[in-house]
Amino acid sequence: MRAAYFETNSGIAGDMSVAALLDLGAERGLSLDRLQGALSFLGVPGYHLELEDVDISGVEAVRFLVKIDEPPTHDRDWSTIRKLIEDAGTRGLSEGAVARAIRIFTALAEAESRAHNVDIERVHFHEVGAIDSIVDIVAAAWCLDELGVEACFCGPLPSGSGYADTEHGRLPVPTPATVELLRGFEVVAGDGDGELVTPTGAAILNAMAKPLKPAMTLEGVGYGAGTMILPDRPNVLRVMLGEADPVNDDEVYCIEADIDDATPESLSFVADRLRDQNARDVSLLPLQMKKGRLGMRLSVLCDLGHLDSLAETILSETSTIGVRYRSAQRTVLPRRIETVDTDYGAIDVKIVTRPNGRETAEPEFDDIARAAREHGVSLKTAREAALTALPKS
Repeated sequence: MRAAYFETNSGIAGDMSVAALLDLGAERGLSLDRLQGALSFLGVPGYHLELEDVDISGVEAVRFLVKIDEPPTHDRDWSTIRKLIEDAGTRGLSEGAVARAIRIFTALAEAESRAHNVDIERVHFHEVGAIDSIVDIVAAAWCLDELGVEACFCGPLPSGSGYADTEHGRLPVPTPATVELLRGFEVVAGDGDGELVTPTGAAILNAMAKPLKPAMTLEGVGYGAGTMILPDRPNVLRVMLGEADPVNDDEVYCIEADIDDATPESLSFVADRLRDQNARDVSLLPLQMKKGRLGMRLSVLCDLGHLDSLAETILSETSTIGVRYRSAQRTVLPRRIETVDTDYGAIDVKIVTRPNGRETAEPEFDDIARAAREHGVSLKTAREAALTALPKS
Protein backbone atom coordinates (compact mmCIF):
# COMPACT_ATOMS: atom_id res chain seq x y z
CA MET A 1 0.00 0.00 0.00
CA ARG A 2 1.47 3.36 -1.03
CA ALA A 3 1.13 5.65 1.97
CA ALA A 4 1.85 9.28 2.77
CA TYR A 5 2.61 10.33 6.33
CA PHE A 6 2.04 14.01 7.21
CA GLU A 7 4.37 15.06 10.00
CA THR A 8 2.44 17.97 11.48
CA ASN A 9 4.60 19.20 14.36
CA SER A 10 4.31 22.76 13.02
CA GLY A 11 0.73 22.41 11.85
CA ILE A 12 -0.69 22.22 8.36
CA ALA A 13 -2.16 24.54 5.75
CA GLY A 14 -3.31 24.04 2.18
CA ASP A 15 -0.32 25.78 0.62
CA MET A 16 2.12 23.85 2.84
CA SER A 17 0.51 20.57 1.76
CA VAL A 18 0.84 21.37 -1.93
CA ALA A 19 4.42 22.54 -1.49
CA ALA A 20 5.46 19.38 0.37
CA LEU A 21 3.78 17.12 -2.18
CA LEU A 22 5.37 18.95 -5.12
CA ASP A 23 8.77 18.70 -3.42
CA LEU A 24 8.17 15.02 -2.75
CA GLY A 25 7.13 14.42 -6.35
CA ALA A 26 9.87 16.44 -8.04
CA GLU A 27 11.75 13.26 -8.95
CA ARG A 28 8.53 11.46 -9.83
CA GLY A 29 7.29 13.72 -12.59
CA LEU A 30 5.41 16.36 -10.61
CA SER A 31 6.11 19.92 -11.63
CA LEU A 32 4.57 23.37 -11.40
CA ASP A 33 3.92 23.36 -15.15
CA ARG A 34 1.97 20.11 -14.98
CA LEU A 35 0.03 21.36 -11.97
CA GLN A 36 -0.86 24.57 -13.80
CA GLY A 37 -2.14 22.50 -16.70
CA ALA A 38 -4.36 20.47 -14.38
CA LEU A 39 -5.69 23.57 -12.62
CA SER A 40 -6.53 25.23 -15.94
CA PHE A 41 -9.47 22.81 -16.21
CA LEU A 42 -11.13 24.72 -13.36
CA GLY A 43 -11.60 27.69 -15.65
CA VAL A 44 -10.90 30.11 -12.78
CA PRO A 45 -8.98 33.20 -13.94
CA GLY A 46 -7.18 35.87 -11.99
CA TYR A 47 -4.19 34.14 -10.45
CA HIS A 48 -0.77 32.68 -11.17
CA LEU A 49 1.43 30.20 -9.29
CA GLU A 50 4.94 30.51 -7.96
CA LEU A 51 7.26 27.97 -6.32
CA GLU A 52 10.18 29.13 -4.20
CA ASP A 53 13.12 27.24 -2.73
CA VAL A 54 13.60 28.43 0.86
CA ASP A 55 15.77 27.61 3.86
CA ILE A 56 13.81 27.29 7.10
CA SER A 57 16.14 26.84 10.09
CA GLY A 58 18.51 24.81 7.93
CA VAL A 59 15.74 22.76 6.31
CA GLU A 60 15.65 23.02 2.52
CA ALA A 61 11.96 23.41 1.71
CA VAL A 62 9.59 24.61 -1.00
CA ARG A 63 7.03 27.40 -0.66
CA PHE A 64 3.91 27.31 -2.87
CA LEU A 65 2.32 30.68 -3.60
CA VAL A 66 -0.95 31.53 -5.30
CA LYS A 67 -0.62 35.11 -6.50
CA ILE A 68 -3.95 36.87 -7.08
CA ASP A 69 -4.07 39.06 -10.21
CA GLU A 70 -7.69 40.17 -9.76
CA PRO A 71 -9.80 40.83 -6.65
CA PRO A 72 -11.03 37.38 -5.54
CA THR A 73 -14.62 36.35 -4.92
CA HIS A 74 -14.57 35.19 -1.32
CA ASP A 75 -18.15 34.05 -0.97
CA ARG A 76 -19.03 30.82 -2.81
CA ASP A 77 -21.58 28.31 -1.65
CA TRP A 78 -21.04 24.55 -1.53
CA SER A 79 -23.05 23.77 -4.65
CA THR A 80 -21.09 26.37 -6.68
CA ILE A 81 -17.74 24.91 -5.69
CA ARG A 82 -18.91 21.33 -6.22
CA LYS A 83 -20.08 22.18 -9.74
CA LEU A 84 -16.81 24.00 -10.42
CA ILE A 85 -14.82 20.84 -9.61
CA GLU A 86 -17.21 18.49 -11.41
CA ASP A 87 -17.07 20.65 -14.54
CA ALA A 88 -13.27 20.55 -14.38
CA GLY A 89 -13.56 16.76 -14.54
CA THR A 90 -15.53 16.98 -17.78
CA ARG A 91 -12.78 19.19 -19.23
CA GLY A 92 -9.93 16.85 -18.37
CA LEU A 93 -9.07 16.99 -14.66
CA SER A 94 -8.37 13.41 -13.60
CA GLU A 95 -11.15 11.41 -12.00
CA GLY A 96 -9.03 10.74 -8.92
CA ALA A 97 -8.25 14.43 -8.40
CA VAL A 98 -11.92 15.34 -8.78
CA ALA A 99 -13.02 12.70 -6.26
CA ARG A 100 -10.40 13.73 -3.70
CA ALA A 101 -11.13 17.45 -4.08
CA ILE A 102 -14.85 16.88 -3.61
CA ARG A 103 -14.17 14.77 -0.52
CA ILE A 104 -12.09 17.59 0.98
CA PHE A 105 -14.69 20.26 0.24
CA THR A 106 -17.46 17.96 1.52
CA ALA A 107 -15.60 17.65 4.83
CA LEU A 108 -15.36 21.44 4.95
CA ALA A 109 -19.04 21.90 4.16
CA GLU A 110 -20.07 19.43 6.85
CA ALA A 111 -17.82 21.13 9.42
CA GLU A 112 -19.14 24.60 8.57
CA SER A 113 -22.69 23.25 8.76
CA ARG A 114 -22.13 21.87 12.28
CA ALA A 115 -20.10 24.84 13.51
CA HIS A 116 -22.62 27.47 12.42
CA ASN A 117 -25.85 25.42 12.52
CA VAL A 118 -26.59 25.90 8.82
CA ASP A 119 -27.96 23.35 6.36
CA ILE A 120 -25.09 21.93 4.34
CA GLU A 121 -26.52 23.07 1.00
CA ARG A 122 -26.73 26.63 2.35
CA VAL A 123 -23.15 26.72 3.60
CA HIS A 124 -21.23 29.67 2.17
CA PHE A 125 -17.44 29.45 2.10
CA HIS A 126 -15.83 32.78 2.84
CA GLU A 127 -12.04 32.57 3.15
CA VAL A 128 -12.10 28.98 1.87
CA GLY A 129 -14.15 30.08 -1.13
CA ALA A 130 -11.35 32.36 -2.28
CA ILE A 131 -9.32 31.49 -5.34
CA ASP A 132 -6.18 30.57 -3.42
CA SER A 133 -7.99 28.09 -1.17
CA ILE A 134 -9.77 26.44 -4.10
CA VAL A 135 -6.44 26.13 -5.88
CA ASP A 136 -4.75 24.73 -2.76
CA ILE A 137 -7.38 22.01 -2.29
CA VAL A 138 -7.58 20.94 -5.93
CA ALA A 139 -3.78 21.06 -6.23
CA ALA A 140 -3.33 18.85 -3.16
CA ALA A 141 -5.90 16.41 -4.52
CA TRP A 142 -4.12 16.32 -7.90
CA CYS A 143 -0.71 15.74 -6.29
CA LEU A 144 -1.98 12.85 -4.17
CA ASP A 145 -3.60 11.30 -7.22
CA GLU A 146 -0.49 11.68 -9.36
CA LEU A 147 1.70 10.16 -6.64
CA GLY A 148 -0.62 7.14 -6.45
CA VAL A 149 -1.15 7.59 -2.71
CA GLU A 150 -3.62 4.99 -1.45
CA ALA A 151 -3.73 6.04 2.20
CA CYS A 152 -2.67 9.08 4.23
CA PHE A 153 -1.76 9.28 7.91
CA CYS A 154 -0.73 12.02 10.29
CA GLY A 155 0.77 12.61 13.70
CA PRO A 156 -0.37 14.89 16.56
CA LEU A 157 -1.41 18.43 15.64
CA PRO A 158 -0.61 21.64 17.55
CA SER A 159 -3.80 23.54 18.36
CA GLY A 160 -2.06 26.91 18.18
CA SER A 161 -3.30 29.89 20.18
CA GLY A 162 -4.63 33.40 19.81
CA TYR A 163 -7.26 34.66 17.40
CA ALA A 164 -8.00 34.65 13.68
CA ASP A 165 -9.86 37.40 11.82
CA THR A 166 -12.56 35.87 9.63
CA GLU A 167 -15.73 36.87 7.81
CA HIS A 168 -17.58 35.68 10.92
CA GLY A 169 -15.55 38.10 13.03
CA ARG A 170 -12.62 37.51 15.34
CA LEU A 171 -12.55 33.86 16.37
CA PRO A 172 -10.37 31.86 18.77
CA VAL A 173 -7.77 29.53 17.32
CA PRO A 174 -8.48 26.86 16.26
CA THR A 175 -11.65 28.24 14.70
CA PRO A 176 -14.96 26.41 15.25
CA ALA A 177 -14.91 24.82 11.78
CA THR A 178 -11.33 23.65 12.29
CA VAL A 179 -12.28 22.10 15.64
CA GLU A 180 -15.07 20.18 13.91
CA LEU A 181 -12.65 18.94 11.26
CA LEU A 182 -10.16 17.74 13.88
CA ARG A 183 -12.61 15.59 15.84
CA GLY A 184 -10.96 12.20 16.32
CA PHE A 185 -7.45 13.51 15.66
CA GLU A 186 -4.77 13.88 18.33
CA VAL A 187 -4.42 17.58 19.19
CA VAL A 188 -1.92 19.12 21.61
CA ALA A 189 -3.88 21.85 23.37
CA GLY A 190 -2.26 25.28 23.57
CA ASP A 191 0.78 24.21 21.55
CA GLY A 192 2.26 27.00 19.42
CA ASP A 193 1.56 30.64 18.62
CA GLY A 194 -0.99 31.68 16.03
CA GLU A 195 -3.19 29.65 13.67
CA LEU A 196 -1.00 26.64 12.98
CA VAL A 197 -3.79 24.46 11.58
CA THR A 198 -5.92 26.24 9.00
CA PRO A 199 -9.39 25.08 7.93
CA THR A 200 -8.00 24.05 4.54
CA GLY A 201 -5.21 22.02 6.08
CA ALA A 202 -7.59 20.42 8.57
CA ALA A 203 -10.02 19.54 5.77
CA ILE A 204 -7.27 17.78 3.80
CA LEU A 205 -6.47 15.62 6.83
CA ASN A 206 -10.14 15.02 7.70
CA ALA A 207 -10.93 13.78 4.20
CA MET A 208 -7.69 12.01 3.35
CA ALA A 209 -5.85 10.96 6.51
CA LYS A 210 -6.17 8.90 9.66
CA PRO A 211 -4.41 9.74 12.95
CA LEU A 212 -2.11 6.72 12.87
CA LYS A 213 1.61 6.02 12.54
CA PRO A 214 2.09 3.04 10.22
CA ALA A 215 5.35 1.22 9.70
CA MET A 216 6.47 1.92 6.14
CA THR A 217 9.45 1.52 3.86
CA LEU A 218 10.50 5.09 3.10
CA GLU A 219 10.73 6.05 -0.58
CA GLY A 220 10.89 9.82 -0.46
CA VAL A 221 10.24 12.97 1.52
CA GLY A 222 9.04 16.48 0.76
CA TYR A 223 9.16 19.71 2.77
CA GLY A 224 6.54 22.43 2.44
CA ALA A 225 7.20 25.83 4.01
CA GLY A 226 4.55 28.04 5.56
CA THR A 227 4.52 31.82 5.38
CA MET A 228 4.61 32.58 9.12
CA ILE A 229 7.83 32.80 11.10
CA LEU A 230 7.39 30.74 14.25
CA PRO A 231 9.52 31.55 17.30
CA ASP A 232 9.81 28.01 18.63
CA ARG A 233 9.94 25.70 15.58
CA PRO A 234 10.57 25.66 11.84
CA ASN A 235 7.30 26.35 10.01
CA VAL A 236 7.61 23.30 7.77
CA LEU A 237 5.29 20.44 6.92
CA ARG A 238 7.12 17.19 6.14
CA VAL A 239 5.38 14.53 4.05
CA MET A 240 6.96 11.08 3.79
CA LEU A 241 6.05 8.62 1.04
CA GLY A 242 6.54 4.90 1.35
CA GLU A 243 5.16 1.40 1.10
CA ALA A 244 3.19 0.28 4.13
CA ASP A 245 2.60 -3.42 4.57
CA PRO A 246 -1.17 -3.94 4.61
CA VAL A 247 -0.68 -7.12 6.65
CA ASN A 248 1.90 -6.97 9.43
CA ASP A 249 1.76 -9.49 12.26
CA ASP A 250 3.59 -7.17 14.66
CA GLU A 251 1.36 -4.15 14.06
CA VAL A 252 -2.43 -4.02 14.21
CA TYR A 253 -4.97 -1.21 14.18
CA CYS A 254 -7.88 -0.67 16.50
CA ILE A 255 -11.19 0.88 15.45
CA GLU A 256 -13.52 1.85 18.28
CA ALA A 257 -17.02 3.25 18.62
CA ASP A 258 -19.18 3.81 21.70
CA ILE A 259 -22.85 3.01 21.07
CA ASP A 260 -25.79 3.55 23.45
CA ASP A 261 -28.82 3.01 21.23
CA ALA A 262 -28.41 -0.47 19.72
CA THR A 263 -29.93 -3.80 20.68
CA PRO A 264 -27.70 -6.75 21.64
CA GLU A 265 -28.99 -8.63 18.59
CA SER A 266 -27.98 -5.87 16.16
CA LEU A 267 -24.53 -5.55 17.71
CA SER A 268 -24.03 -9.30 17.50
CA PHE A 269 -24.95 -9.17 13.82
CA VAL A 270 -22.45 -6.37 13.19
CA ALA A 271 -19.71 -8.23 15.07
CA ASP A 272 -20.24 -11.35 12.94
CA ARG A 273 -20.19 -9.29 9.75
CA LEU A 274 -16.93 -7.61 10.78
CA ARG A 275 -15.34 -11.00 11.48
CA ASP A 276 -16.46 -12.18 8.04
CA GLN A 277 -14.75 -9.10 6.56
CA ASN A 278 -11.30 -10.07 7.87
CA ALA A 279 -11.29 -8.40 11.28
CA ARG A 280 -8.65 -10.09 13.42
CA ASP A 281 -10.81 -9.73 16.51
CA VAL A 282 -14.08 -8.07 17.51
CA SER A 283 -15.11 -7.37 21.09
CA LEU A 284 -18.02 -5.64 22.82
CA LEU A 285 -17.57 -4.18 26.29
CA PRO A 286 -20.22 -2.55 28.49
CA LEU A 287 -19.57 1.01 29.65
CA GLN A 288 -21.34 3.98 31.18
CA MET A 289 -21.65 6.90 28.79
CA LYS A 290 -22.66 10.52 29.28
CA LYS A 291 -25.79 11.32 31.29
CA GLY A 292 -25.45 7.93 32.97
CA ARG A 293 -26.56 5.98 29.91
CA LEU A 294 -25.41 2.41 29.54
CA GLY A 295 -23.71 1.59 26.27
CA MET A 296 -21.32 -0.74 24.53
CA ARG A 297 -17.83 -0.15 23.19
CA LEU A 298 -17.28 -1.89 19.87
CA SER A 299 -13.57 -2.61 19.34
CA VAL A 300 -12.15 -4.10 16.17
CA LEU A 301 -8.55 -5.21 15.61
CA CYS A 302 -7.50 -5.39 11.98
CA ASP A 303 -4.70 -5.11 9.46
CA LEU A 304 -3.96 -1.83 7.74
CA GLY A 305 -5.31 -3.14 4.46
CA HIS A 306 -8.79 -3.72 5.95
CA LEU A 307 -9.00 -0.53 8.02
CA ASP A 308 -11.18 1.48 5.63
CA SER A 309 -13.63 -1.27 4.72
CA LEU A 310 -14.21 -2.26 8.36
CA ALA A 311 -14.69 1.36 9.44
CA GLU A 312 -17.20 1.79 6.62
CA THR A 313 -19.12 -1.25 7.83
CA ILE A 314 -19.28 0.12 11.38
CA LEU A 315 -20.53 3.49 10.14
CA SER A 316 -23.05 1.83 7.84
CA GLU A 317 -24.37 -0.92 10.11
CA THR A 318 -24.52 0.88 13.47
CA SER A 319 -25.93 4.18 14.69
CA THR A 320 -22.55 5.69 15.56
CA ILE A 321 -21.58 8.88 13.72
CA GLY A 322 -17.85 8.48 14.21
CA VAL A 323 -15.07 6.01 14.92
CA ARG A 324 -11.67 6.29 16.59
CA TYR A 325 -8.42 4.82 15.31
CA ARG A 326 -5.19 3.85 16.99
CA SER A 327 -2.25 1.68 16.11
CA ALA A 328 -0.85 -0.96 18.43
CA GLN A 329 2.36 -2.97 18.46
CA ARG A 330 2.17 -6.66 19.25
CA THR A 331 4.52 -9.36 20.44
CA VAL A 332 3.39 -12.53 18.72
CA LEU A 333 4.66 -15.99 19.56
CA PRO A 334 5.67 -18.35 16.72
CA ARG A 335 2.84 -20.72 15.84
CA ARG A 336 1.85 -23.24 13.22
CA ILE A 337 -1.15 -25.35 12.32
CA GLU A 338 -0.97 -29.15 12.16
CA THR A 339 -3.85 -31.28 10.88
CA VAL A 340 -4.40 -34.57 12.69
CA ASP A 341 -6.64 -37.51 11.79
CA THR A 342 -8.99 -38.72 14.52
CA ASP A 343 -11.94 -41.12 14.78
CA TYR A 344 -14.08 -38.00 14.35
CA GLY A 345 -12.40 -36.66 11.21
CA ALA A 346 -9.56 -34.28 10.48
CA ILE A 347 -8.98 -31.55 13.10
CA ASP A 348 -6.61 -28.60 12.92
CA VAL A 349 -4.42 -28.03 15.98
CA LYS A 350 -2.57 -24.76 16.70
CA ILE A 351 0.98 -25.32 18.03
CA VAL A 352 2.51 -22.33 19.86
CA THR A 353 6.17 -22.01 20.86
CA ARG A 354 6.51 -20.28 24.24
CA PRO A 355 9.50 -17.99 25.11
CA ASN A 356 11.23 -20.84 26.98
CA GLY A 357 10.97 -23.08 23.91
CA ARG A 358 8.13 -25.18 25.28
CA GLU A 359 5.34 -25.97 22.82
CA THR A 360 1.65 -25.88 23.71
CA ALA A 361 -1.19 -27.19 21.58
CA GLU A 362 -4.87 -26.37 21.28
CA PRO A 363 -7.32 -27.78 18.72
CA GLU A 364 -9.28 -25.28 16.64
CA PHE A 365 -12.64 -24.81 18.32
CA ASP A 366 -14.71 -24.83 15.12
CA ASP A 367 -13.19 -28.19 14.15
CA ILE A 368 -13.84 -29.93 17.45
CA ALA A 369 -17.34 -28.44 17.66
CA ARG A 370 -18.11 -29.82 14.19
CA ALA A 371 -16.66 -33.21 15.11
CA ALA A 372 -18.71 -33.34 18.33
CA ARG A 373 -21.94 -32.51 16.52
CA GLU A 374 -21.42 -34.88 13.61
CA HIS A 375 -20.42 -37.88 15.76
CA GLY A 376 -22.61 -37.30 18.80
CA VAL A 377 -19.73 -37.00 21.26
CA SER A 378 -18.87 -34.32 23.81
CA LEU A 379 -16.65 -31.36 23.03
CA LYS A 380 -14.17 -32.68 25.60
CA THR A 381 -13.98 -36.07 23.84
CA ALA A 382 -13.30 -34.50 20.43
CA ARG A 383 -10.64 -32.22 21.94
CA GLU A 384 -8.83 -35.05 23.71
CA ALA A 385 -8.90 -37.13 20.53
CA ALA A 386 -7.16 -34.34 18.61
CA LEU A 387 -4.48 -33.89 21.25
CA THR A 388 -3.90 -37.63 21.49
CA ALA A 389 -3.45 -37.84 17.71
CA LEU A 390 -0.63 -35.28 17.71
CA PRO A 391 2.76 -36.80 16.88
CA LYS A 392 4.91 -37.09 20.01
CA SER A 393 8.11 -35.06 19.78
